[in-house]
Amino acid sequence: MSHHRRSHGPLTRAAALLILISAGVPLMASAKTACSSADARTPATPAENACKVAPLTASASYTYQTLDYPGAALTIFWGLNDFGDLAGQAGTTYGTSHAMIYHHGQFEPLDPDMLGTYFSAAGGPNDIGNTYGAYADASGLQHGFVIRQGHFETVDFPGHLNSNTDGINLIGEILGVYWDADGTFHGVLRSGHDTPINVAGARDTYPLGLNNKGEAVGYWDTNPLVPHGFYRSVSGQLSTIDVPNAASTAAFAINDRGQIAGYYASTTGALHGFVKTRAQFQDIDVPGATATIVTTINNLGAVAGEYFDSTGKRHGFIATPWAPPQRHR
Repeated sequence: MSHHRRSHGPLTRAAALLILISAGVPLMASAKTACSSADARTPATPAENACKVAPLTASASYTYQTLDYPGAALTIFWGLNDFGDLAGQAGTTYGTSHAMIYHHGQFEPLDPDMLGTYFSAAGGPNDIGNTYGAYADASGLQHGFVIRQGHFETVDFPGHLNSNTDGINLIGEILGVYWDADGTFHGVLRSGHDTPINVAGARDTYPLGLNNKGEAVGYWDTNPLVPHGFYRSVSGQLSTIDVPNAASTAAFAINDRGQIAGYYASTTGALHGFVKTRAQFQDIDVPGATATIVTTINNLGAVAGEYFDSTGKRHGFIATPWAPPQRHR
């Protein structure tokens, strides 16, 4: 998840593309052989970049459900597990958001005594119930946190001003990011010791999703207005993920099957969610939304995140894939 000072870092940056970009580019023709053989854990070849399918009618392959925290002006989900539990942030005003969870059909605030009354946001829970996220203190500095088996832990990266926790997997690895007064983001994987995650030549490297295999995704940039997605293998190899013909891309989550979810800005500035399965990109658009941001995906392929309505209000949503019935001859 992104930090409170920019509210939603990748989204804020992509929104600026509405002003900067106006020309459209047609999609490339399909390449069925490349699409069928490519894997989500490898960078796309030029031929595989043709594998983006055309945007679908919203109800064609997903069932969408709006989920708003009661009385909230905004609802954003950052985590979804295989049991349908969610976590995120909600705010009654646009100034301050607080961490919350959605469990057994009910919303509730997440540990307000520990997270305080300033900004907080949560991801997860993972399949054993652990949550993570970030909170701000009275001085405005931000700290990551994890809650494991009911035990609250602050996660800071030594020598740095601000931190955020963006994932914790079943083997206890923690994915995070830190930034200092210069506002430049640097990724970290904590697994017994801290391993830096920095894309070579990038200004920012912001990891956002971690699976149980230890694979991670996020975004990097040299210009904050033009983020690119990235994938990090278990061995630490980094590769770029760009939705074909998109103006910018941010990868937010990866499940244990290797499916990657996130959002992209089109060349007209429109924001769409996506799911990458092997080398094929599928658009995710909430019906009637002016923008859709996918932030999380579980092992069943369900996704969640936020969308904007025509008035600019931000709503949480969950989208569940379904297969249409097969015709028998």
